[in-house]
Amino acid sequence: MPNRVPVLAIAVMAGIVAACGSDSSTTPTPISNIVTFRATLLGTQENPANNSQGTGTFLATLDTVTGAFTYDVTFQGMTSNVTLGHIHGPASATANASPILNFGTLPGATFTIGGLSGTAHGSTTLNAQNQLTSAVNGDSLKKLLLAGLTYVNIHTTQNGGGEIRAQLTK
Repeated sequence: MPNRVPVLAIAVMAGIVAACGSDSSTTPTPISNIVTFRATLLGTQENPANNSQGTGTFLATLDTVTGAFTYDVTFQGMTSNVTLGHIHGPASATANASPILNFGTLPGATFTIGGLSGTAHGSTTLNAQNQLTSAVNGDSLKKLLLAGLTYVNIHTTQNGGGEIRAQLTK
């Protein structure tokens, strides 16, 4: 009677090699470092709330590795001329805080002032070397954004404390 153990062992090994050598392997999906923030600005979200019919949108991306931060804002239907716009923090949705990043003051940034509608656009690097205010650097703003402790608002002549607002969340 022939010895079947070597034949069985060879068959098992061939199956293992075939399974490991498959060309149908999948490549893992890379993890993105980009975080997107979207918000809808309304008068009812201001603190205190107001009855403005103005609205706005905020869209930003943050690369959590490089610190590259780019934002775009649109607003319309304001009660009076726009005077200011910024990101504030640290603050929850029901609290107020000091401005951290003023729209239009970054190199190359744009911000529409003086009308009832407009836009803002800018970009910067959020890192420890980028001092945004006397108390907050870019790295601190990055941490506040990721923790949901910032808001954006647009100020007008009639609503000096802010006419429309939104909490920034991922």
